[in-house]
Amino acid sequence: MPLRSLLRRARPRPSIRQWLLGASLLAVLGGYGALFATQSLLAVRERRGAHLQTLARLAEQLPAAAALAGAGSGPVLFLPPTLLVWLERPGRLPLALARLAPEFPLPPDRTLWGLMAELASGAGPEERGRLVRIGGESYLLSALPLPAAGAEARLLVLEAVSSRERYERTNALLLLAAAGSATLLTGVVLRPVLDRGLAPLNQLGVRLERIEFESLATERLPLHNQPRELLPIIQAFNALLNRLAASWSRQSAFADGVAHELRTPITLINGYAQSLQRQGVVSGEPRRQLALIQSEAERMARMVTDLLDLARDDAGRLELQRQALDPEQLLLEAYERLAGHAGGRLRLLPPGDGEELELAEVCGDPHRLQQCLTNLVENALKYAPPGSPIELLATGGSSAVRLHVRDRGPGVPEPERLRIFERFVRGSAAEGCSGSGLGLSVVRLLMERMGGTVEVAEAPGGGADFQLVLPVRSAPHPPSA
Repeated sequence: MPLRSLLRRARPRPSIRQWLLGASLLAVLGGYGALFATQSLLAVRERRGAHLQTLARLAEQLPAAAALAGAGSGPVLFLPPTLLVWLERPGRLPLALARLAPEFPLPPDRTLWGLMAELASGAGPEERGRLVRIGGESYLLSALPLPAAGAEARLLVLEAVSSRERYERTNALLLLAAAGSATLLTGVVLRPVLDRGLAPLNQLGVRLERIEFESLATERLPLHNQPRELLPIIQAFNALLNRLAASWSRQSAFADGVAHELRTPITLINGYAQSLQRQGVVSGEPRRQLALIQSEAERMARMVTDLLDLARDDAGRLELQRQALDPEQLLLEAYERLAGHAGGRLRLLPPGDGEELELAEVCGDPHRLQQCLTNLVENALKYAPPGSPIELLATGGSSAVRLHVRDRGPGVPEPERLRIFERFVRGSAAEGCSGSGLGLSVVRLLMERMGGTVEVAEAPGGGADFQLVLPVRSAPHPPSA
């Protein structure tokens, strides 16, 4: 078997509940992810916007700052501790226009003048709010030309934003923890909600399991109080049930009618063949052909009877007359009736494989039990080797009695022992043998209607052992079915 087929078989069946739950949780996580991304973008824009507003306020003070700077004064601006402003003049040292606050974060192993020189060398003629990272610290850098202080003078503004980034990162982690908790809570709450939402599907499955052949014409799925999404499915399924019921009714009526129509000519053929054989008007090869006609007519009569029983059971009109029966008498009658047809191969064994045993009475329909025994004996004669014996035997227990029909044929493989009792199904040993696949299905049907079962096992010494299992009679007058 290809590896792809094995993987396909090993893959678990999809579940609508699991799919909806997973999709909902993914949607929640996706929403939180979009929220995180939006928050991060807004935080960056907010930092840069605040920096540009500070830069605009500084621009208003540039003329006075330039005049003081030209006079060689020291720091002349009062700014937040996270902000540094200095004037870069060609050919002269940079001039700080604000004092360095102790809270201002400097990169490790760097001085203020070294940091200013490094940033000034990398800054363009004019920049606004460029993010730079040095030594694990983050800064926003802006550069403005200052013509009043010289042709090439620039005003450099450096704002430390590391503490704000750490604050935003802490908030993001807290929000992430809250999002995880909310997602778990959503999963816990969503599970019963999905169960309740999918309950109509489960109820629909239960109603579908109740539909049998007997209720095919009457059982329909209810349309009231159903979700709108399920109404088209229910309506389509009810329409399908209507078509199936009509088709099944036509099929049962056809089988019933054909069976009735065929019984009369088959009975006439069989009767005339028996009469001609008794009269002895033919001999030799014609007599053998006449016996073959009679045998085939009897086989067709049994097939028609089987079809008629199946059609009546499907229509709910199969009638059984259950009464108290002696198992040994049943086997004796079957032996006397079938011994001539079996060509001397039929053997009637004592109860319990030779042990002295008194069997309890059973409850069943005598005519239908004889029909079951006939089908089993015919089946054994068909598949067992020519000349091999067919054994009839009864065994008993405290609750049931078993009527055995044993042969010396190929037997029935274990995987086929249930399947051969289905309609029109034949076992692997049936190749080359004629048959319709109805006999064993009729046996199972009749036994189930009588409250019993039919089983098949391996016979002692090889072959098949078909067993009709009937419950021991307990009531004085068993009811008729």
